[in-house]
Amino acid sequence: MTVHAIEITLTRSIDAVELRAAQQESALLMAAADDRKRLVVLVSAKNEGRAIRKIWKRLADVLPIDVLCGLFPGPDGKYLMSIPMSEELHERIRNCAAVEQKTPEEYLQEAIAQALARDRSTRRAQLECSLNELLRTYSPGEITGAAARRITG
Repeated sequence: MTVHAIEITLTRSIDAVELRAAQQESALLMAAADDRKRLVVLVSAKNEGRAIRKIWKRLADVLPIDVLCGLFPGPDGKYLMSIPMSEELHERIRNCAAVEQKTPEEYLQEAIAQALARDRSTRRAQLECSLNELLRTYSPGEITGAAARRITG
């Protein structure tokens, strides 16, 4: 069996006591990010899909899980994600996918890719606005110098 690294995104931050209890109950090795809203868990399983199912089975009732995601991309360069959803939502996705003659997985993959592209575009626009505001107040040399100090120091 192979060990798989899976990121768990929680719906809220957890404290150290909750983390220890989850580790003891699940018998899984976990490490928390500083914000304690993201965890990495190491799971021994035949494949990443089984590793994710094992996490859901052991932790669904223990932690407020929002999304599970493989920490590393697969051979196709894509990340495996597991998102809990109601049967009603799953049915809506199946119907939308059928209309577009796609599988639910293909439909969700495309929707997520579009959402990420919108987010990147929004972030670029916000950066441009912030940069324009800085350039109204400071010279390009002052901005560059401050950025260099921040990056190197």
